[in-house]
Amino acid sequence: ILVEKITGQDRATLYMLAGVTGIRRKELLSLVWDDINLSGDNAFVRVPASLAKNHKEAQQLIPPAMVFILTALKASTRPAGTDRVFVGIRRSIDTAELIKGDLTAAGIPLKDRDGNKIYFHSLRNSYISFLANSQTPAKIIMQLARHSDFKLTFNTYARAFEKAEKKAINCLPNFGDFVLATSLDSNRIKQEIFIDNSRHQNSNYELETAFLPKKEIGARGLEPPTFGPPVQRASQTALRPE
Repeated sequence: ILVEKITGQDRATLYMLAGVTGIRRKELLSLVWDDINLSGDNAFVRVPASLAKNHKEAQQLIPPAMVFILTALKASTRPAGTDRVFVGIRRSIDTAELIKGDLTAAGIPLKDRDGNKIYFHSLRNSYISFLANSQTPAKIIMQLARHSDFKLTFNTYARAFEKAEKKAINCLPNFGDFVLATSLDSNRIKQEIFIDNSRHQNSNYELETAFLPKKEIGARGLEPPTFGPPVQRASQTALRPE
């Protein structure tokens, strides 16, 4: 498929190289083949200081799959008199409109899950997000993103993937057995306390009933002696004078 006379191979290679290296639009469209090393395990794309946003030369490593794609692109027929990698794409092209047309043709939404519009620069967001959701140290991610500010890398560019969040939760210690055992112990302790309380209440009841009188006993006066003649109460007449 041709879009502005740009082959699908050129567009696909441009998108993929941006997505696996984080290289910016201007840097990509100005690359020459001498900037790309496709040999061995040290394959990389060199970003000259004159093109880099921070004015520092960088060597962005590329994965094996990208090496095969670039090798195939290099082997294809190139116009004479130029050494640009993306010779079929004008440097002044509106890459935002280019990727928008391809997303529409492929039936892919023009916004991400957070409602942000997808532009060509979104491929750089994806690159940093994939790194941020891996086990790559933060310092390495910042270096690969060619950032000097931690907040720029992780607050502006990096996005959290749902799978990464679930994976992080699965890395938490398994407290299930501990909680279950503790719960069972707690229930057992509660049961023992209940039984002990029941026994205590029953024992108290037995003590109370043991000391309760069978029938109510009224107040008592002076008890008569247990020996000798009975004491007779003096009557009021005996106290009268004679």
